[in-house]
Amino acid sequence: MESNRRLARFVQQMILPPDLTGRERHLLKSHLLSACFTGIVVGSLNLADVTLTKTLGASPIQVTILSLLTAVAFLGSLFWVGTMRGRRKAPFIVAAAIGGRLTFWLVGLSNDPRWFLLLVGIAWLAQAIIVTAQVSIIQRAYRRAHRNSLFGLSVSIMTLMNLATSVGMGWLLDWNEGAYGIYYGIAGTAGFVGALLLARMERGLERYRGPAWGAAAPGESDVPPLGAVAYPGAGTYRPMGQPGLGATWRSMRESVQLVARILKDDPAFRRFQRNFFIYGIAFIALLPVVPIFLVHDLQLDYRQIGLAKGLMGQAGMILFPPLLGRAMERLGPVRHSARMFAFLALYPLFLTAAGLVAGKLQLPLTFIAFGCFGIGMAGISLAWHMSSIHFARNEDPSSYQAVHAVLTGVRGSFAPFLGYLLIQTGSAIHAFLASAFLLLLAAALMLRMARDGDSQPAGVGAGPPATGGSAGKRD
Repeated sequence: MESNRRLARFVQQMILPPDLTGRERHLLKSHLLSACFTGIVVGSLNLADVTLTKTLGASPIQVTILSLLTAVAFLGSLFWVGTMRGRRKAPFIVAAAIGGRLTFWLVGLSNDPRWFLLLVGIAWLAQAIIVTAQVSIIQRAYRRAHRNSLFGLSVSIMTLMNLATSVGMGWLLDWNEGAYGIYYGIAGTAGFVGALLLARMERGLERYRGPAWGAAAPGESDVPPLGAVAYPGAGTYRPMGQPGLGATWRSMRESVQLVARILKDDPAFRRFQRNFFIYGIAFIALLPVVPIFLVHDLQLDYRQIGLAKGLMGQAGMILFPPLLGRAMERLGPVRHSARMFAFLALYPLFLTAAGLVAGKLQLPLTFIAFGCFGIGMAGISLAWHMSSIHFARNEDPSSYQAVHAVLTGVRGSFAPFLGYLLIQTGSAIHAFLASAFLLLLAAALMLRMARDGDSQPAGVGAGPPATGGSAGKRD
């Protein structure tokens, strides 16, 4: 028994920073529970392309449209970030969960692929809203030294449930694919619960203040709590309740102006986004290619695809985020992204090998490819979510995250068609090789940016950037 307790303490110290305050520990509980339920709905979305291809008999162009909807949903950030900036994020999170997760119960009303595309597109729109909102909550919940590692832990928990859902739904769909509507409805309900827990986490930020929670310690938070003077660039906290089309139009106009201003006035963030944009083209171009390759070229069944995309594709995202989070704290988001882009190039290269060989080697090579995918995306996911806090400094990070999301939508509006064009004029192998080239190019450009020293944040809207001292360090 004593040895078991020692082992438990050792594991806890390896996973959690030893100096967490009481406030951070209580907020982390809600965060991890939210990640657990969110992983279920993300796992169901992970199989949406295969369900569309295998169960609903969608055409290659419809699979391409699904990939397009997945990415273009993030373009919505261009319209809601102005409304969200400087306000509490919980109302946006709950509204998105109602409209984009509970509606999964409607999936089974029709077996028309177009109906499935509509509901999954709405679900990804809701996901984009929630992802944009959550960075502000994370920034205010944890101290700078803990953010990346604790967010990495939440990614591990979410991915563990993503894995269980992907594999479990794969088995269930093989057993009775006609009941897919029920499976997606249950997953959507779980995702709704996860969103409620994330919203409750924000409400807990004010409740867990004071010496009893250790919140009065120096450095507890890098920004004031939302509700007082939220962020230097956002002015005072703006309550909800400005009805009318005029207010809506003003918010949309503010959003467009804010995104343009951040890109114009922050050259380091603009360069970082350019490099990330190239990676995104490589990644999104493969979205319509991979399910067609797995189903038609390799002729894998649901169980094998679930093991590849679920077990192998998610194992790296379960085991590595806390470790990679600490590495990103040491390297900064630019050098970290360079390494992760280069490593992710192994994913299309191993899929190329699987497509070129015959017989028993195809499945092991596919598993290795998705293993590389999981590890690479574990690191890239951290950079995607947390780099906004690094570059924003004291600006509301949801504004910077919205820029990130908008550019995801921009590349998502054409990159799937690039993949579709490559498989129509050539083969999946051509798409994989093109993706590997772009990933290596993005890695080289990130490395050059780091060597040029062009990775310090400007924090548009937060006053002039720091020129030295501790304020100029990487987050």
